[in-house]
Amino acid sequence: MSNTRTLELDISKEGAGTCIKVGQGDDGGTTINALIYDNGAEFSLSGATVWLVALLPNKRNYYRGQCSVSGNAATITVDESKLCSVPGYTDEAYFTITKGGNTYSTERFAIEILRSALDGQQPAQNWDDAVQDLIDRGNQAVSSANSAASAANSAASKANSAATSATNGAKAANDAAASATSAASAADTAKQNADAATTAANNAASAANTAKQNADAATSNANAAASAANTAASSANAAAAAANGAAEDATAAAQNALNIANSIASIEPPSDDEVQELREENATLATALVELQDGYLVLGETAYMPTNRRTALSSEAVTVAQANVSGETATLN
Repeated sequence: MSNTRTLELDISKEGAGTCIKVGQGDDGGTTINALIYDNGAEFSLSGATVWLVALLPNKRNYYRGQCSVSGNAATITVDESKLCSVPGYTDEAYFTITKGGNTYSTERFAIEILRSALDGQQPAQNWDDAVQDLIDRGNQAVSSANSAASAANSAASKANSAATSATNGAKAANDAAASATSAASAADTAKQNADAATTAANNAASAANTAKQNADAATSNANAAASAANTAASSANAAAAAANGAAEDATAAAQNALNIANSIASIEPPSDDEVQELREENATLATALVELQDGYLVLGETAYMPTNRRTALSSEAVTVAQANVSGETATLN
């Protein structure tokens, strides 16, 4: 469907003119069919070039479009994007005809270019579209909010996981620090014990060295003492042998002296004082001999004993060690 307007225009410019209305935003829907006359008679357009010319309402721009011709009719479907670029009213529209080297123009007619509601304005929407747009926006907002909430929950979960990991890490670090402290304390205690053990070992080694030195000295002293004891024993044995020999010699001498005294007494009886003196000298010599020999000695009718064998003495009774008595016989060991 198109907006077709038919005009009768005379190149004598005697017509009353007319007005054509074109709306901004129309696209290929406006066709002008101009019937051209010359003083009322049809003007043949055969071999002619015909243009539609219109001064736009702003009085600065114009529109020009070529027409097709047939008989006396010039037809054009206008380019609304150019013709309607400026809204308003213009009464300076016409056709030009070039034929046989001559150019003619028709009488003027008016064109009213109706302003589009979209011209320079933001498009409005109907209530349904507006409501749907609000619904869509609301749904989008809800979806965005849900996405944001999901992202927030995910972030919170990650944050909680991170916090848990951090807490676990802190606990592990604290446990490790406590273990390190305990290990350090144990190491210090072990070091102190090792130092004490080292000191004790050193003291023990020193004591052992001292003991060894003392033992060496004691061994040396013992060896010296043993040597001295052996020497003393040898000397004592020699002295004992000499003493025994002397005792035997003394015993023999005492016996000889007694025998001599008895012989002298048988030849020339001595005085009582001389006999008593001789007996006392023999008694002294016999007493010394028994002490020296630690044994019994019988000279004549007298028995001599060392003092260590006389265990008891009471009046005229004497108790003698290492002696046996049987009847009137006494055995001296």
